[in-house]
Amino acid sequence: MALYNFNVDLAEINSNCETADTYMTDPQQRHTPVAIHHDESPDLKLARKLAREMINVSGAELKLYIRTDNADYDSVWDVDPDPTYWNCIFIKGFFKPQPIEALLSEWGVDTVNKTEVAFTYHDIFEQLGDRMLRVGDVIQLPYNSINIRPKNYRILNVTPSGNFRYNWLYLTCQVETLTADVSVRVEDDIQMDVPEQTGGVYRESN
Repeated sequence: MALYNFNVDLAEINSNCETADTYMTDPQQRHTPVAIHHDESPDLKLARKLAREMINVSGAELKLYIRTDNADYDSVWDVDPDPTYWNCIFIKGFFKPQPIEALLSEWGVDTVNKTEVAFTYHDIFEQLGDRMLRVGDVIQLPYNSINIRPKNYRILNVTPSGNFRYNWLYLTCQVETLTADVSVRVEDDIQMDVPEQTGGVYRESN
């Protein structure tokens, strides 16, 4: 018996395949319970639960200050000369403390510290909605060093990570310490005579 018959009519085979009926309708194929992308999948809910548990167990209690969208924000240079922040949000996040570096400049000694902070993607979405986290938001980390204790960190970059079934499980932020400029610091880290409180929005300089 031949393995392949070169005399067969391919047009006839193709026509038979096109007219063959499937056991599933088109809606059933699009919305099958075993689809990879399914927001209500029990597997996805379990993955989100485990991701939240991982952050809650291994992470620390952080303060998150969301920068408001002011009219003087320069979108070209991505800078706000006089930022304001909403009241802090307490949230669990994981970060690995990095060694503090001291840089000698013409203005004195600057302490630079950069690290990476990971949150649960779904928790950030529930707190902030589609806004999520942006460059310029401030995070206060419990950095328990001996001499120099950096506190306020500015978000430099935000990227989702840990994809499962076309859904992100974590939100990773690259952060660095803020300068001593009072105009970019949050309200509870400034002397009592400096902050100006205006209805839930804090503007630190005049």
